[in-house]
Amino acid sequence: MQLTDQHIEQLYKFTRQHFVEHYDVQTELVDHLANDIEQIWEENPTLTFEQARDKSFKKFGVFGFMNVVEEKQKQLGKKYRKVLWKYVKEWFRLPKIILTVSIFLFYYYCLQFKLGIYLLGASVICLAIVDLYKITRLKKEFNKRLKENGKKWLLEDFIYNVASFGGIIVTSNIPNFLTNTVREIPSALLAVFIAAVITITIIYSYVTIVVIPKKSEELLEEYYPEYKLAS
Repeated sequence: MQLTDQHIEQLYKFTRQHFVEHYDVQTELVDHLANDIEQIWEENPTLTFEQARDKSFKKFGVFGFMNVVEEKQKQLGKKYRKVLWKYVKEWFRLPKIILTVSIFLFYYYCLQFKLGIYLLGASVICLAIVDLYKITRLKKEFNKRLKENGKKWLLEDFIYNVASFGGIIVTSNIPNFLTNTVREIPSALLAVFIAAVITITIIYSYVTIVVIPKKSEELLEEYYPEYKLAS
């Protein structure tokens, strides 16, 4: 006995009912359940679809699909970090390293005199505003895509959630940064540290909020062979 298209659709619905929201994880689980159900039917052909499905589901243990979801999150987390590191490294190679050094020197010299510190603070606030604007646009884009195809992909979720998280971290730390920095001109070593942190933060924000989301389609098609067909 083989599963029908209707059975497959029911399995997708079953995974959603058990808190699996990403289409790629659903597909992996549906494939596993479908193969297992057909094996169960070979051993006991009198079982109904629901009985065979439930018997297969019990093999996942007390936590159901959660262990599979967590494992997939770990795998995609590693994938995303590799992608992130790939684009961040470009800023420390020619020709982009020239811009990286320029950003660092700008903030370093701003920290050498009082007026420069206020200029630094103003630039950081402007960057935070731009980050928040970009994040808002990305959220709208993500929701629009989800509404159009009704499918959420785990890697896609990583791309947009990391972008939002990075922007929130930057903006939430601005008040503390400004309060601690504008009190007095920092020592040379501290100025180097502050300028380096700001430079790295700018690069991280740009890569996570601009570069990677722009390449999301390419990354999704590369990682999911079925993405183009399912979209």
